[in-house]
Formats: sequence, structure tokens, C-alpha cells
Amino acid sequence: MQRLVFLAVLFFAGLLGNTRQLIAAPPTITSYFPAGVQKGTSQSVTLTGSWTKWPVDIDGEFPEGITVKAQADEGVLEFTVAETVASGPYYFRVYDGEGASILVPLVVGSIAEIIEQEPNAKLGEWKTIELPATLNGQLKESGDVDIVGVNLAAGESISVMVIANNLLGSPMDGILQVADERGFVVAQNDDERNIDPQLSYTASREGTYQIRLFAFPTTPNSTIGFSAAATYVYRMTLTKQKFLDYCLPLSLNSNTAAIQPVGLGFNGESLEVGVAANGYLSLPGVPGSVAIPIFAGKVLAVPKPAKDAPILQATVPVSLSGVLNERAEKHVVQLNELKKDTALSVKAYARRLGFPTDPYLQIADANGVVLHTLDDKSRDERDPEFIYKVPADGNFQLSIRDLHRQGGTRFAYRVDVEVDSPKIEMSVDRGELLKTKENLLIPLTIVRTAGFDKVMEVSLNGLPEGLSANVVKSEATGNSSKKVQLVLKGNPQAYSGPVTIVGTYEGGGIEAHYTVKNSALIRNRFWLTVLPAADE
Repeated sequence: MQRLVFLAVLFFAGLLGNTRQLIAAPPTITSYFPAGVQKGTSQSVTLTGSWTKWPVDIDGEFPEGITVKAQADEGVLEFTVAETVASGPYYFRVYDGEGASILVPLVVGSIAEIIEQEPNAKLGEWKTIELPATLNGQLKESGDVDIVGVNLAAGESISVMVIANNLLGSPMDGILQVADERGFVVAQNDDERNIDPQLSYTASREGTYQIRLFAFPTTPNSTIGFSAAATYVYRMTLTKQKFLDYCLPLSLNSNTAAIQPVGLGFNGESLEVGVAANGYLSLPGVPGSVAIPIFAGKVLAVPKPAKDAPILQATVPVSLSGVLNERAEKHVVQLNELKKDTALSVKAYARRLGFPTDPYLQIADANGVVLHTLDDKSRDERDPEFIYKVPADGNFQLSIRDLHRQGGTRFAYRVDVEVDSPKIEMSVDRGELLKTKENLLIPLTIVRTAGFDKVMEVSLNGLPEGLSANVVKSEATGNSSKKVQLVLKGNPQAYSGPVTIVGTYEGGGIEAHYTVKNSALIRNRFWLTVLPAADE
């Protein structure tokens, strides 16, 4: 009997000794607060999530001028941002020996940052703040309404923008209101930037106005009333001065950097600016930042139509940006010197950029006879994309309007037109990889377009000593043309760091990517954690 007990003790001790191999617990971030910091300052940010031990390590996509350090208090990170850092989001993850969290953004702002003070939902509780400012808050308690006061003179305008669901992933559908001194709502918005609210208001009389924010859940439930949770983190930017809402054009190429900023306080002026390392454009001292892609071709801003004005001329490839300021406004661009059987790739960007525009695209011949029409890519994707095969040599017209013939200062769009040349892409459904004593299987999805028919070899680069991954082939046809799987083998050695997945083919190569959660951003740098071998 004693021998059986002794063996049982040894057995369970062995199980406990191998727990790290059997059950890894990568750190997680479910929310963090505040979600940003003003440049030129330091800010403590409290993480909510899980980790095996504290402190954790931090991997950040930070330029020079941003530093971060885990504090002695569990869950607290201290960020310091130099005055020279450009505004916009910068992504980071936390990691330890058992894995890594997803990437999340820290938003760097250019104006004063305020932490909301509770209670603030009733008269006598909320406080009047000086502008411009960014209010960092949480709708934590059931039925929570956050209110701040702002002083406006008659005829004075204010712009208010909330970042919550779009960038931060907060599971809230916010409602933004402006109320006068009597409590009457004078402006309201709920879905200006997808489901994040934004509004501008011009005061009809002098007074102290209430700015109110409350929310419903992004996934409807049976609860009646305003919703709240610790994960309902938001940033509310308020200004009576300049505010960078967006810019024209909505893309740049390598040879141009002149843009027309759009938003409160701007009047059509052009500025020479550059895009920061994080892919965002910002202006010193002005709240707001805009994600700007670099386009390999000509970039044009489409002007408002004028009577008897000639049609804007362009050649492919071209990136077109414009604003449908008036109801039923339509923009027409002539695409010149197209050749028969050329496959054109036409992609519209509006809803995914945070605009209310529902783009409706048409292609017509030089006489205006409509040849092709599309308004949605799919039921859930309002921005159209399509391939159009040119029927004959000549010039063709591309027209852009809103499907419902709506218009306004935020009914902006971007349409990229390129020749659909053969391409190949490779992606993974996540950016964090975890290797235990078992082989790690990494499925990859491969997308071939425009007849790309080359064999591609896929490999994993940057592995530590003692680990290897098979090189797999993606053939031009068959199952492997669409999906392949890497197998990471070897005796586990403790490791935590970046790796890349590379595909090579005759004449070129690509890197696999994954999509950053709560964004359209892609990354090619994967984070691999290898658990150490357990003692036998």
C-alpha cells in the first residue's frame, strides 16, 4: 500500500513538473486605461488581463522618443513620449516565457490629456474643462453617462471625436450628444466613424454646453438601458480650434507630400507634410491624425464638378480622392489610353476609412454609355471592389457617387485603379505562435490573383538553434496552391522573439502577414514563444 502511495506521489509530481509543457498561459490584454498619452509627457497605463507573473516584457513598434517600463505595481506600465514623436497610434504587446499578447495601440496625442473624474453624470457632478483637450474615460457602471462642460460663445464651433470601437476595440456603440444649459439636446451623433461618434456644432447662444457620452453594446442583448463595462474605454477629443479630420488626397506617392487638411479651422490651404513611421500623417499642435498609404502611381484629388468644366483626365495606375459635398453630387474621371483585354483592378475606400459614404461606382465608355456598375463588395462590405476587363482600345469614364445620393463634408472617398497584374499573397490567422514539446503546425492561406502560376517555396526564418521547420511547396494548381502548412520541430529551448515566414518563387518573393485585431493593418513580423523542455 505504501509503495502504491509513493508511486502515486511520483506520478502527480511528474504531472506538475510538466504543467508548463501541457498548459501554457500566455499573457493577455483585455483592456487598458488610459489608452493614450500626450507627447512631451509620461503616463501610467493600467492593463487588465492575465499573466503568470509580473513584470512582463514589452515589445513595441516604437520610434525613437517612446520608452516604456513595467512598474512595481502589477499591471502598470509607464510610457514616456518625447515632444518630437508624431501623433497617432503605436502598437505594442506584452510577453513572457509562456507566450505573447496581441498587438494593441497606444495613441500619442498633441494636446492636453485629461482623465475623467467620477461621478460626472448629474448636474453639479460634471466639471467644465478647458479646450483643446482629450478626455480619457471608461463607461464602467451600468447606465453610466459621462458628461463634461465646455464654454462656447455665440457663433463659436466645437468638434468632438470619440475613439473607442474602431481603434481600441472597445465593445461599445457610443452615442454623443451636445446639450445646452437647459439640458435640451442640440446635436447628436452615433455612427459617424463606423460605430464611433463624431460631430461638429456651432453655438447659437453663449453658454456652458454639456458634452455627453453613453453607449449600447456592440452585440445586442436583452438589457434595456445604457450599457457599460470596464472594457468600455474611450478617448474623446474636443477642440474649438483646428482639428485634423482627414486630408486630400487620401493617399500619397513617393514624389509628393502636399496635402489639403480638412476639418475645423482649415480653409482649403495646402501644406507640405510627411507621413510618420507609423503610417499616419499629423500636424504639430493640431489634434487628429490620418492613416495615409503610399501609392505606386499618380495621386489625384478630384475637384467638385463645375458647369462647363472639362472632365478630369488620368492614366492608370491612379489613386483618386474626393468629397461628395452636395446631395446627388457625382464625380467623373476619364481613364485614358486603355488597351483591349486589360484587366483593371478598381477598389473603393470609404466606410473602412471611417466615412459615412456608401460608394457607387460605374464604368462607361467615352460617350457615357454605362458598361459596369457596383455598389457593395459583399453584404457586409460596403466599399466596392471589382476586376473589369476593358472591351476595346480607348478612353473610359469612371464615375463615383453615394449610393443613396447623400452628401456632406465627410462624404469622402478614395478609389485606386491599377492594372490587375499577377500577384500572390500569404497569410496566417494570428500573429502569435506558441511551441510546446509537440510540433507546432502553422496553416497558411495563399491567394493567387490574375493568373499567378509560379511554384512558391515557403519557409520560416529567424528560428533559434535546435528548431527547424520544413520547407513546403505551393504548387501552381491543386490544394497547395491555396493552402500549405509549416511544421515547426525540434527539442524545445526557451525562446521568445520575432520570426518571419517567407515565400520565394522565380523572380521574387513575399512575406506572410496577419491582420492586427480591430484594424485593417497587416504585419509581417510574427512573435514566436518556445516553452523550455521540462525536466525528465
